[in-house]
Amino acid sequence: MLYLPDTNAISAYMRGSSPALTGRMQAAFVREELRLSVLVLAEREFGVLKGGGTAQRRKLQALEELLTVEPFTREDARRYATIRLQLETRGQGIGPFDTLIAAQALRLKATIVTRNVREFSRVAGLAVENWEQ
Repeated sequence: MLYLPDTNAISAYMRGSSPALTGRMQAAFVREELRLSVLVLAEREFGVLKGGGTAQRRKLQALEELLTVEPFTREDARRYATIRLQLETRGQGIGPFDTLIAAQALRLKATIVTRNVREFSRVAGLAVENWEQ
């Protein structure tokens, strides 16, 4: 099984604010089941530049070195467009980065790790788990 944490999960991991999340992420890493979306990496890069400090920069670099960074592909772009249209047609759109990450997770057949289960659950066929509970 593959897991693709979203930005809030990676942020919580970097802060060390959730022992449950940290433990599950470390176990998934050992089993080589954890991937880092280039989109999440971009969001965390922004957070570090905006004011994350040296410690956050080191943690982000460590994550990037440890995890496989998944690129965003042409197939992801097609899936994104389909997901966005389906959600907006139902009046249930989710954030643009979340839609992009969901598209990537569907291609990878990965489970999204997030505390934002409600939004991601709107995407048909997407597996979602909250590891902070």
